[in-house]
Amino acid sequence: MKIALYSRPVNGEGSDFITEVVLFLLERNADIAVFQTLTPMLPETVQSRLSGTFANQQELSDLCPDFLFSIGGDGTFIDAANLVGDSGLPILGINTGRIGFLTNVNRSNFCEAFDFLQKTDFQIEKRSLLQIRSDNGAELPATFALNDISIHPHGESINSVHVEANGERLNTYWGDGLIVATPTGSTAYSLSCGGPILVPSANVMVLTPIASHSLTVRPIVLPTDNELKIKVESRSHRFILSVDSHRLTMNDDVTLTVSRAPYTIQTIRLPNAGFYSVIREKLLWGLDKRNFSNNE
Repeated sequence: MKIALYSRPVNGEGSDFITEVVLFLLERNADIAVFQTLTPMLPETVQSRLSGTFANQQELSDLCPDFLFSIGGDGTFIDAANLVGDSGLPILGINTGRIGFLTNVNRSNFCEAFDFLQKTDFQIEKRSLLQIRSDNGAELPATFALNDISIHPHGESINSVHVEANGERLNTYWGDGLIVATPTGSTAYSLSCGGPILVPSANVMVLTPIASHSLTVRPIVLPTDNELKIKVESRSHRFILSVDSHRLTMNDDVTLTVSRAPYTIQTIRLPNAGFYSVIREKLLWGLDKRNFSNNE
């Protein structure tokens, strides 16, 4: 089995765990390649046993791995998704962060998770992305989003965000901005602003206003075959555009087009790690004493 390993730079316990993972995989006769910034963190005796390193999508593809392991939190997983791009390489998220909706394997059950992989006892879950373009060739912070695309004020509140869906006027949002989220991103920023939780396999996206100035404006769920045209009007004539973790200040003379991306990110879902069990665990659903009749 060929495995590529990705993580953001870490130290202390994080570095020790990555070394532990690499040693475990080597003991299982796996071919291991690591992201180039991880190499200095590994002992020299481990470095000599690696099959290679990679720094970008092309170098990763040239290695022809079977899986990419992302070690960290959801932000690290999104970085890994950008690295994989449209290659179709499945990603397994190993959580060393906090909540970790995308990283369902943790330090304590990693060995068990690897056994499931060896037995091919897992499912591939496809996650849709959003694609964003500008009408005037303006630079964008990124062109694809696994979680969300959001618009924020620059210096002062945005006056309005005009949105069309498939050429039809949808709404003008007055407030502090707007989030366009994928089902994957529905449990992130959109959720904190009152948006709904979407099942990852749903072919939809959600528009969630940020601090709307109108009480009647609420999140709306649209099918992914809708193409959105977004135009911002601001007193400062500037706004901040976020595409996942990438941000850029832009002039408001641009029209943005948001649509479903032409490819998906493939994630690994292990047994007993379905979406409903994940949200029960991460959001503490069901922790009501009435659900535990044996304690009465």
